[in-house]
Amino acid sequence: MELEQLAAKVSEIVQEAGNLIKSIPRPQVYTKEGHANFVTEADMASQKFLIEHLTPLLPDAYFFAEEKEDNQLAPGWNWIIDPIDGTTNFIRDYKASTISVGLVKDGEGVLGMVLDPYRGELFTGIRGQGAFCNGTPIHVADVPTANALIAFGTAPYYQELKEATFAMAKEVAVRCGDLRRSGSAALDLCHVAMGRMDGFFELRLSPWDYAGSSVILREAGALIGTAPGREFSYQKPQTILAGAPKVYSVLEEIAGKHCP
Repeated sequence: MELEQLAAKVSEIVQEAGNLIKSIPRPQVYTKEGHANFVTEADMASQKFLIEHLTPLLPDAYFFAEEKEDNQLAPGWNWIIDPIDGTTNFIRDYKASTISVGLVKDGEGVLGMVLDPYRGELFTGIRGQGAFCNGTPIHVADVPTANALIAFGTAPYYQELKEATFAMAKEVAVRCGDLRRSGSAALDLCHVAMGRMDGFFELRLSPWDYAGSSVILREAGALIGTAPGREFSYQKPQTILAGAPKVYSVLEEIAGKHCP
């Protein structure tokens, strides 16, 4: 199946999953390991739905998912999914949550899809074919670094990263225009891809938080990577930097000082 045909089928599945989570407005909440780290019955229902409906599209593909144990990338095709990115927002009805699906083949992102079910925006990236929001091409902005809006994540369940995170945020705030914090990394990264934001950083993100949006970003002309001197991958949690090329270089420089 061609990637474009596959994307059309995935988009239908992701949008149905969006309707599913919106139909559970008061989900039961469970606590996971780590400070302020939650999962809800809506996360589990969304993940079950995605796995059931994506499996027939690529029967040999492996699933690497947030609410799944023993995640390990396999050779060949891998779906990397976050059934709800921004679970705390979802619990609080803050309306800044997404469903993220990334398709990786032999370690390379080839398809990304992120749904904002509240704005009704579906972000799509297909390797070599561009990035889109609801079918309209999108591209990263070209804003002077001094005016750039930078999104960032604070990873509440990694308390040991707080000091370094806010030290980096302070330096970014001095050198750029302003900061934003939504609570959904996948959403922030898509906003960078379409030019609403100009850059993003978080000192530790899991692959399901960035796999889908990484393809969208690259196809939109943005850069995404990790801390200087380290190798970007979809295998394990890592520092994530993203942005328009000029902004990215500044974030990379600052991250080199503050990443533990």
